[in-house]
Amino acid sequence: SHGDSSASSEIADFVEKNAPKGDIDAALDAFIRFSEQNQLGMHLGVQKGQTILDSVVKGKPDIGPVVVLELGCHAGDGTLSIFKALKDRPGSKIISTETNKEWLKAAKRIVAHAGHGSRVQWIPLLLPEKIDFSDFLKKAKDDYQLQSFDSMVFDHEEKLFLPYLKTILEQKMLRVGGTVQIDNVKRKASALAKYLDFVKPGRNGFSTRVIQVDE
Repeated sequence: SHGDSSASSEIADFVEKNAPKGDIDAALDAFIRFSEQNQLGMHLGVQKGQTILDSVVKGKPDIGPVVVLELGCHAGDGTLSIFKALKDRPGSKIISTETNKEWLKAAKRIVAHAGHGSRVQWIPLLLPEKIDFSDFLKKAKDDYQLQSFDSMVFDHEEKLFLPYLKTILEQKMLRVGGTVQIDNVKRKASALAKYLDFVKPGRNGFSTRVIQVDE
């Protein structure tokens, strides 16, 4: 669960004051510390951050820039884990979407501060829930010269995981060998049953692994 809008601006204040500019690890530490101390529930935590990083690393093509889609970036701590995974790939792009304007505003501040000097391009986009995702994707593809995604991180509304994934596949936007990382598989098992059925090994070309996170 991610907290309200005032909490997101407070977390951005704290990160800007307590982490040196351009230090992603320090920013992540400050983010987690502030969220924990104030019981905001705004942070993914170290283990989930690591699963995001691992998934993005696994999806990287052998050489060259990487393109990552993050659906549901909240206040930007997951985004920072993606940055860490791409530090050896200048020219990479991260497209991060969020439906909550206040969270996106906080994410913009946090990522601008922590990602200062990075050679990864970050594209934060507001994605209203009542939008045609297919049109949104086509527009993003044209606006930002995207061919396909090497890696995707889903932490938006669970009921949209499968329809959005299908749209991405219909538009051939997930590179063969690319990865999809999703959150809350066990906690939201019933909501995600259809998604998990769709990505079962041997179906639709996916190989799926569930990772237990203790935080």
